[in-house]
Amino acid sequence: MSEQQSTVGDQAYERSLRWWDGFTISLSIPAALFIIIGYSLGALGALTAIALVVAVAILACLQNFIYSEMAAMFGDKVGGIALYANQGWRSRNAFVGPLATFGYWFSWSSSLAIYGLQIGTLMQAEWFSDQTWTISTGTAEIGLPHLIALVVLLMGWGLNVLGMRPAMGIMYVTGVLILIPIVLFALAPLISDSWSAENLAWSLGAGDNPAWQTSLAWMFVMAWSVYGIESVASFVPEFKNPIKDSKIALRLAGFFVIGVYFLVPLGVSGLATQEEISANPVTFYIQAAEQVLPGSGPWVTICLIAGLMLMMVMTTAAGGRVLHGSALEGLTIRQLGELNRRKVPARAMSLDLLVNVVLIIFVGEALAVVVAGIMGYLICHILSLTGFIQLRRDHPDAPRPIRLGKQWVKIAALLAIIDSFILVVGLFSAGITGYGGVREIIIGVLVLSLSLVLYAYRQLRQERQPLRLRHPNPRPDIVGYDVPEAPGTAEPAAIQQ
Repeated sequence: MSEQQSTVGDQAYERSLRWWDGFTISLSIPAALFIIIGYSLGALGALTAIALVVAVAILACLQNFIYSEMAAMFGDKVGGIALYANQGWRSRNAFVGPLATFGYWFSWSSSLAIYGLQIGTLMQAEWFSDQTWTISTGTAEIGLPHLIALVVLLMGWGLNVLGMRPAMGIMYVTGVLILIPIVLFALAPLISDSWSAENLAWSLGAGDNPAWQTSLAWMFVMAWSVYGIESVASFVPEFKNPIKDSKIALRLAGFFVIGVYFLVPLGVSGLATQEEISANPVTFYIQAAEQVLPGSGPWVTICLIAGLMLMMVMTTAAGGRVLHGSALEGLTIRQLGELNRRKVPARAMSLDLLVNVVLIIFVGEALAVVVAGIMGYLICHILSLTGFIQLRRDHPDAPRPIRLGKQWVKIAALLAIIDSFILVVGLFSAGITGYGGVREIIIGVLVLSLSLVLYAYRQLRQERQPLRLRHPNPRPDIVGYDVPEAPGTAEPAAIQQ
């Protein structure tokens, strides 16, 4: 295989990325910190919110270690962990693949509108506070933030369809910018006289719900952003060295997110009271920055906008790739399995664009679908972790260029159980966080049901094959690596972990 291309079927991705590119992609996840953490700080108090988000970050880091083994096994699989779930489960249940890929895709895709509206809200608050007009689209009232969201949505889509290198260029620029407020707030306890430990409150158990239920409900929401560090796996076929680059990028992203999700909330929460944060869970960052570095408010706004733009570019790229990979594996309609002349899945990314334009114009408040997205995302993680276990059982001697120790099978099982608890409690406790309810659960069920309909259409109409409950699952081989064909032949040396 050419060092410059990764071929999947008749499709080819350019192998142009290195581990530092993958780590830059993962910088988008700390950008999401500035969306969710303000709400949890205001509702729970600083110490409670920090404890929960760090716990979620540790879970995400452990999951990334597991995904690094699977990424090295399936260096040709486009779509990351959703496609790993399919590999692990296909011999037991062929419907797991479509469920995992659509759950993953909808979680990423629906978030684009949220990030775009967040950018619009920040810009309106900082520079256009007098522009409060709205117009009705029949189903929603939209204003300046919505128009700004549409513009940045189109920009993110345009950068991606031009190719991965232009997208990486903007990711590097925005990645550097988002590091500025991260460093500023992380250092606040050391450099700001306004920082006070008295602002750090522990409020868990102060409400009407049991502490364990409140904790899991908020961890459900936090997982939506923090678990996203696995997004590096969606770009493995584009790494020059899929084994080395994916391993470093996935694991480095895991350690980085633990540090950021501890230091930044600790720094920023000491600059404002819980009541002040609760009143302005998004824009309070600007006032907090002014306390650390007077006059920095507008610049921090620019940096936060850059971070959210980074999130949108990465999300468009990852969501498009999972749909493309799903089509290549026969899990959804064939039309999504095409690359454009610049070697990116433009059709799949255009579907993302269309979904989010509809959300912005006709729904208005994209948070209306966030619970549905989290639901699908956690289901994908559970299926991927259990898929890892299935692969160890079904093919213990398959080539594993990165081989984790046997204890990681138990760790994967424990993580899948924890994610399942977070999923179930979070779904039925959405009222605690205010992020949704029964309607959003129904939306999630409908999206996952659509995945099965499209899978059945692909198999019955496009492939002219019977709909099978199970598919043969031969011993996995590593595309692009020397793999033994005869029993007893020494396989490539594995990196023991």
